[in-house]
Amino acid sequence: MTGSDIEHLVTKLHSALGQGGASLDTQAVLEALDRLHPSDIADLLDELSLPEAQAVFDLLPDEHAAEVLDEVVPDTNRYLVEHSPHERIVKLLDILPMDDAAEVVAEVGEQEAAPFLADLAMQDAREVTELLAFPERTAGRLMTDKFAAVGARMTAAAVLDYLRESATRLETINVVYMVNDAGQLEGVFSIRDLLMTSPDSLVASFANSEPITVTAEADQQDVARLISQYDLVALPVIDRANRILGIVTVDDVIDVLVEEFEEDVAKLVGTDAEEMERKSPLQVATLRLPWIMATMFIELLAGLVIHHFDQTLTKFILLASFMPIISAISGNTGLQSAAIIIRGLSTGHVQLSRWRHSLMRQVTTTMILGAVCALVLGIIGAIWDRHWAFGMTVFLGMFMAVNIAGIVGTVVPLISKRAGYDPALTAGPFETAFQDVIGISIFLSLASVLLHWLR
Repeated sequence: MTGSDIEHLVTKLHSALGQGGASLDTQAVLEALDRLHPSDIADLLDELSLPEAQAVFDLLPDEHAAEVLDEVVPDTNRYLVEHSPHERIVKLLDILPMDDAAEVVAEVGEQEAAPFLADLAMQDAREVTELLAFPERTAGRLMTDKFAAVGARMTAAAVLDYLRESATRLETINVVYMVNDAGQLEGVFSIRDLLMTSPDSLVASFANSEPITVTAEADQQDVARLISQYDLVALPVIDRANRILGIVTVDDVIDVLVEEFEEDVAKLVGTDAEEMERKSPLQVATLRLPWIMATMFIELLAGLVIHHFDQTLTKFILLASFMPIISAISGNTGLQSAAIIIRGLSTGHVQLSRWRHSLMRQVTTTMILGAVCALVLGIIGAIWDRHWAFGMTVFLGMFMAVNIAGIVGTVVPLISKRAGYDPALTAGPFETAFQDVIGISIFLSLASVLLHWLR
């Protein structure tokens, strides 16, 4: 659904729900939700107040409600679980694939979800508990054990019969895995491979014996990178003995990529991805205030630099007109470089082992950007002041500030990644503030050196 569609439906739901869901028009709500995909319904619930979301959720059929519970943001998820009948949440968890059920439990909190797990079927509860035993943001948390597995000596015809019988309980039948009696992964083949071979062919004769795999402890970003790099529909997860534990499907990877992108963007602007969920103004302010205060104190350094060069500015006040321009352009250049490197580290296109290559690419780019911006601004400065020396000062100040900003924006995320920190946390407002200080320092230092030529 588009943003305008969501807005239109939210308006209809507000009308049907009355004040906070108090005067519910059931028929109008059902008409508004008619034929909507559960993911779209989840988007709608996230736009409503929590009591309104609960009122709509209570009207959903169980199959839709289960998917919606998995799709809504964590705050809405927790509210729905806490305010829905115990028996219904147990039923919804049972409907969901166990990897999705584990995600719901993780968002609610294992302690709060314990009563629901206790009433789940023993096998389902065990599967959810095993998934939650893996660290967050790993392949183990994303995988499902509902995959197609066959033996090497089965025929293609037998595999087709097996898939027909098992399709409804499997996550996907597009990919089939060849395993031995010990559960060790020996090969993989697609449904296309199966259909193109003769019915009497043994699986071992057409399966790929070198499947791409990850361990359960692998970072979810590495999983996403492998699926993207090799155009996989699913990626098998194995243990140290090469036994297949489960698979991660491409739909889960898309969710990971969206989540990681939103988090990186949020951190780059000095906030947190949680702010994109349901937060009160006070909670949002509490979340952002430390970043804002830290940035403010860094920017005070720029004030000290300006104060240090007050004699230069007094003698040549026109310098002040170009300071915000140089500061803004260098800051933006540094932030762009940081964003490119951070996304590259996330997707695997930038690797620490090839840091020199990444640095040289960014340096070359920023030299071009710096030269063009510096030349334009230098000409404007020379025309404005009617003196070539002032234009040269502006040119050199802009060129050096932009290039230093680009280098810092490239190197800082790489160093942070090497040190084990999240690169996005070290960029954003902090880096922009430092670039302001550096840009102003360079510009005013050059102006002081060239001052006797400016008159």
